[in-house]
Amino acid sequence: MSIQRKVAVGGGYFLHVLIGGLMILAGSGKAFGFAPPDVVQKMSEFGLSQQMQLIGWGELITAVLLLIPRTSSLGILLTSSFWGGVICIHMAHHLDYVFPSVLLALSWLGAFLRDPATFRSFCGNCAVKSTT
Repeated sequence: MSIQRKVAVGGGYFLHVLIGGLMILAGSGKAFGFAPPDVVQKMSEFGLSQQMQLIGWGELITAVLLLIPRTSSLGILLTSSFWGGVICIHMAHHLDYVFPSVLLALSWLGAFLRDPATFRSFCGNCAVKSTT
């Protein structure tokens, strides 16, 4: 593997560790009941207080799947769904959705850097080879 490829893969892992770490931190607060009061209040305002623990567990599982190399392809799909849901909730309540949109884009950038073959289905029979 070339130096450029190693740097790209390392950058992809770095992005996924940052995003996965953020999701683990936020998800564990929701799942185990120690979310900050402002998060609990917002979830209540959104009508999601009853589902907060379920959302937290989903966030935790998604982050772990994203970080494990063997399950990262499933992890990126679930991460996309999670951030898409966050974006939709923000849009529905007229809140700023730039930050979750950036996290979604960085999630996919990390997936591409870790393994460009992630995008193989988008380009048909292009010459992208998996490096893992």
